[in-house]
Amino acid sequence: MKAAMARRLLWLFLLMTAFSLTACGGSSDPAPEASSMSVKGVMSLIGSGRTAPDAKDRVLLVDVRSSNDYIEGHVPQSLTVPLEMIADNGKALYTNGYDRLDTTASTTIKDSWLSHMLVNQLVNDFAATYQDAEIIFYGETVSQGRTAKELAKKIGFTRVSYMSGSYEDWKKAYPSDIEMNYSGIESVNLGGGSFVMTGYINNTNYANVSTKGTHHAITFKGGGLHNNAIFQVNLAPFCFQEMLTYLGANPLGNMADGIFFGDMSVWRSKFTSGQAVVYSVTWDGAAGYYDLHELFEEKASFYQPDPATFKKVGFEARIGGTRESNLNWNPGCIFCFYSCVCGITSSGLANEDTWFADGGLYNEDYADMRNYHAGRYYPKAAMLPAAGQPVKIKVSIVPL
Repeated sequence: MKAAMARRLLWLFLLMTAFSLTACGGSSDPAPEASSMSVKGVMSLIGSGRTAPDAKDRVLLVDVRSSNDYIEGHVPQSLTVPLEMIADNGKALYTNGYDRLDTTASTTIKDSWLSHMLVNQLVNDFAATYQDAEIIFYGETVSQGRTAKELAKKIGFTRVSYMSGSYEDWKKAYPSDIEMNYSGIESVNLGGGSFVMTGYINNTNYANVSTKGTHHAITFKGGGLHNNAIFQVNLAPFCFQEMLTYLGANPLGNMADGIFFGDMSVWRSKFTSGQAVVYSVTWDGAAGYYDLHELFEEKASFYQPDPATFKKVGFEARIGGTRESNLNWNPGCIFCFYSCVCGITSSGLANEDTWFADGGLYNEDYADMRNYHAGRYYPKAAMLPAAGQPVKIKVSIVPL
């Protein structure tokens, strides 16, 4: 992406500076190295509370197996970074001018794809992904964890180690200490192609999101744009996308090409056209699940320059094929009301041309609310719980 265009888009995504390798080792180390930790040691670390999401100076446990393997079982409180996604032929991948991934694009930790994948799953805790973070890797075999450790060390992380046992060793030692799915998912219906994620009503910018329209409907609580949606969820965007794929959804879409999505002139008139999903929401005291359409009304934007020209278009959620671009910019977007180059899902019925017509704009005056709240979709706040109250959001794949 051209430098000028990258600067123009930074407002939207608020970037917070932020192989498959076949292992040849056995399932355990005959002589653990100083840079390794035993399976028992990892369990003790978990028991101490140091790996918990809210721990001060959290130790990051990182699973480098495939997403499918992670979903089907992993060490508690671990993050997911498939080894095949952060390296090419053994060399670390970095962003290159925010238009592609390359092994020689940078030597800066914050530009490494490993850092991007960690940031995507953390709660605005960007500093903890740099060289001072303590990270313990583990994989299907000991060699996978060791390889990830060596890779991270070459990138510039300084406090890295690996578990001197495989995931199978963990299962044998602690068969009752296995987590499935992703943090932020309450339940999964494999046969029905749906899952329920946990979240809450926005409690960081409630006055705006409850009274004005917005570009965003559902965001991850740790994303750069978490302030701008009425629903904040506990499920990270990468994990959201991988769960959809695991359940059989087609992950492809038309809104991005890897981490590169081109000049706005290329995509401002596009409508997201990937596979459809349906969102429904419930909370304590609700009569049941409400379809998202029941919880929003469409009307002229608060900033609409010519209300007489306003026409309803509705909204529908579709997969955009934006997994990598979301990781690249880390806005946290799960569902956007306007076709989006970073939201994992976004509406196929309104696009950026619609946003501009609704009075929206993109500029570097971050105090200008037209950057955020010029949308035509308003939450029915009177129907919804108060700020900070928990909700559950059911995500259902619409068969092709």
